[in-house]
Amino acid sequence: MISDAELPTTRDRAQSGSIARRCLMRLTLYFSKRRERLALSDLSEDQLRDIGVSPSEARTEVSRSWFWG
Repeated sequence: MISDAELPTTRDRAQSGSIARRCLMRLTLYFSKRRERLALSDLSEDQLRDIGVSPSEARTEVSRSWFWG
């Protein structure tokens, strides 16, 4: 039988696991955005036109912060 004293410990572990998972997912998203922006910076003007992005839009997106944006 589980006592009431054990429940908060179990609950705390579950909450910290979900917080760690959310942090990991957020970092994964940030690094993914950065990879995509670096790939965008390597495209030629013709390739940018093919995907419907102007060179100035590409420069703006590439210059955005990898962490905050």
